[in-house]
Amino acid sequence: MLSEEYPVKVACEVLGVTRSSYYYQSIELPNEVELKAAIKEEAAEWPTYGYRRITEQLRRGEWVVNHKRVQRLMRLMGIQARIKRKKRRTTNSEHDFPRYPNLVLDLEIVRPEQVWVCDITYIRLRYGVRGRIL
Repeated sequence: MLSEEYPVKVACEVLGVTRSSYYYQSIELPNEVELKAAIKEEAAEWPTYGYRRITEQLRRGEWVVNHKRVQRLMRLMGIQARIKRKKRRTTNSEHDFPRYPNLVLDLEIVRPEQVWVCDITYIRLRYGVRGRIL
């Protein structure tokens, strides 16, 4: 072998290759068909998991896989996590402001447009109660 007679640096310069290519050891990548099946299985079991959590689930099993590869395959397969939306709470009944009584509750309505009512449940303001920006 050439590296036994000459230093690796000289041999690589003569051949026109980098030293890293001499020392490179390829790793055997898992079969993509099997990996896709494993991703599909994990995504079916955990529908709210994205590529990061799916990668961790695969690593807990027998797979040695990169998150970027899982992300690419999930994108190609059309698998996306179902997003759990948080319901925004707009009413805060725990405040010190006065509560006004319902003046129309016991009123007998006999003609149209006798009473007009409205309910302002939520108005988003730029500034809060004490001048803080929301």
